[in-house]
Amino acid sequence: MRIEMKHSSILKKTRLERIGLFAIVTFFVFTGSLQAEPIAGKPPLTVVSRGAGAYTKSQMLAFVNPYRQMKNRWVNVEHYNGGLEQIRTQVRSLNVKWDVAEIEIADAIRACKEGLLEKIDHAVLGKSAVDDFYPEALQDCAVGEIIYATVIAYNPDELPAEKPSSLSDFFNLKRFPGARGMRKSPVVNLEWALMADGVPVDQVYQGLSTDSGVNRAFKVLDRIKKNIVWLEDDPLQPLALLRSKKVVMTSAYSGGILDAIRNRNEDLAIVWDSRAWDMVVWVIPKGAVNLKEAMDFIVFASDPKRMAAHANYISYAPVRKSAMAFIDDSVRKYLPTTSKNVGNILRIDHKWWITNKQATKIAARFAQWRAEKPWRYQFDRQN
Repeated sequence: MRIEMKHSSILKKTRLERIGLFAIVTFFVFTGSLQAEPIAGKPPLTVVSRGAGAYTKSQMLAFVNPYRQMKNRWVNVEHYNGGLEQIRTQVRSLNVKWDVAEIEIADAIRACKEGLLEKIDHAVLGKSAVDDFYPEALQDCAVGEIIYATVIAYNPDELPAEKPSSLSDFFNLKRFPGARGMRKSPVVNLEWALMADGVPVDQVYQGLSTDSGVNRAFKVLDRIKKNIVWLEDDPLQPLALLRSKKVVMTSAYSGGILDAIRNRNEDLAIVWDSRAWDMVVWVIPKGAVNLKEAMDFIVFASDPKRMAAHANYISYAPVRKSAMAFIDDSVRKYLPTTSKNVGNILRIDHKWWITNKQATKIAARFAQWRAEKPWRYQFDRQN
């Protein structure tokens, strides 16, 4: 029995990541317990993941393989790098090849408005399920999969004298000199800039709705502009930059950093202060061939025990509160939703970013700001 894994593109991986990912693919292809044969008369179900490495492995173990065993169904797992371009192309060309895809919640909201996704009747999840999900996890065209956090990660070896402990330290080059990794997006970066400058988290979007607040945020970003190394939409890139010591701090997804710390004993650390909560959701592209089976897979993956199993493999939080009871104590403390890690949380307001006219102006200004020199950190060390 066989599960095929196709990786359409994985950006700029180091040789170590390529070797690690190849080992994972080889494990799934040649280990009998993770294989599935096509069933006569039933087309394969295609599930698309935006993750890589340990994240893809966690999905295979928590969702795909148990689903295959229960349904005796051939499942293809493909990889993509996020965004809506591929879904938009498939739907508009009437050539939909994906059945289930995981995308960021902001993309799900946009895609639903564009008519690119199937509507989802949440009643299929069960009467008690709706109240069990975190806010925003259930959208017209989406069902939540995980809650993740964007955090500040750093290499302690690069900061021997003092360790960062707050978001403001990320923007303080005098106390913590060196390069910073930052995503090529105003989302999170603008919110963090205001929070680092003293704006309370519950007033961030009020501040960004004014020109003076936006100017204030860009002044904070200017402090570190010459030291920024821009991140592509590749969850492994922050790890690679920290390992190679090309940055001393970087924004990163918490689960990938924690996997490196917990499972590979890497000497990395996280600043939890002001972490940004975000969500990845399951969607079904409009016109999916296996519509009924796609919905069946989402219902299966939305079971609290399945969500808990996923969290036990990688430190991303389930979107159903009841799932926490099934998560190992040794894992629960690392989740972004755990009480000890709650504190000062930024809950990204995607509806504000999508519908607010000021957000459109910010996006254009951020793109222009990035294009103006100095825009890339010049390393003064031997590579």
